[in-house]
Amino acid sequence: MGKRRFGVSIPQNLAEALDKLASRLGVSRSELVALALREFLHDHSHYLYKHECTGVIILVGSEKQRRKVESLLESYRDIVRAYLHAHTEGECIEVIIVKGCSVRISTLHRKLVETGCKPRFIPLRDNVLSEGNTASASYTQPA
Repeated sequence: MGKRRFGVSIPQNLAEALDKLASRLGVSRSELVALALREFLHDHSHYLYKHECTGVIILVGSEKQRRKVESLLESYRDIVRAYLHAHTEGECIEVIIVKGCSVRISTLHRKLVETGCKPRFIPLRDNVLSEGNTASASYTQPA
């Protein structure tokens, strides 16, 4: 597979952290950026390609946000397979296992962001962003 070169401007402190991590991992800056982008795209593939997927959504938030999350999850019972709530250091941690259409999961993800939480979706399958899939793959935008 060929490579494409392009310039990116990032804050100085981010560039320094990137260089430090690349050095500690023994890889080039380009290799580290490619790895980070590959992971980010993989974790957000539910926004790019319509597919069936299984994954875990992790949230950290306040008690007020937890109530919003629990209320929201009631509307997504068709894709929520399991839900765990725990407390640590005064914060709520939510672990949500989801399975279903990527369009539905991306909609849930967006609504979780709207609660003020920062959801992290971790796909459990690795086949969506294989080299055969490209940005031109069909995707239906959720309503």
